[in-house]
Amino acid sequence: MTGIEKDLVGLGEAVVTLFIVLDPFTVVPFYVSAAEKLPPERRGGFLNTLIYSAVFMLLAFIVIGDYLFELLGVTLKDFRIAAGLILLVYAISSLFDIEIGAPSSSESVERQAIVPLATPLLAGPGSISTALYFRYIYGYPIAIGSVLINAALAYVILYFGERLMRLLGKHGALLIDKFMSLVLAGFAVSLIRASL
Repeated sequence: MTGIEKDLVGLGEAVVTLFIVLDPFTVVPFYVSAAEKLPPERRGGFLNTLIYSAVFMLLAFIVIGDYLFELLGVTLKDFRIAAGLILLVYAISSLFDIEIGAPSSSESVERQAIVPLATPLLAGPGSISTALYFRYIYGYPIAIGSVLINAALAYVILYFGERLMRLLGKHGALLIDKFMSLVLAGFAVSLIRASL
């Protein structure tokens, strides 16, 4: 196997594994729920902010994550607990339609593109540690390439996810939103439990 073939195999492995961990399909109900609170002309910018923020988080951790954790004395387990707590609060507020923070203005909705949608839902502890793992195994180009390819895939899935949720209708979309909030709460607790 030549060097180029090894790189292609490594890139394929990194893209598929990171896609499974990112799992943009699970973000669709939360993205649509937030995007619907915005006027249609601002939804494209909202999606762009979400994707750019997730890419920034993943690339930042690929490049400086180890050094930052070491400098601050933070372990990956500490990071996972913090992300689990954020996700748990978001899941509970979504389940019970509790508004956290300031009243829901378009500016406060747009902030949701960064927290919790971009991170920790899309670029969470699992995807960050997976990206770091592939940086160790295959180097920077493959790790960064896998992040960029997955960002493009996530963009397409979220963009068409809005149409899918519309096809499900109001009650179907609400049911999926509440179901995913419950699943998210379980995932958040598992993150915390596994890290303690």
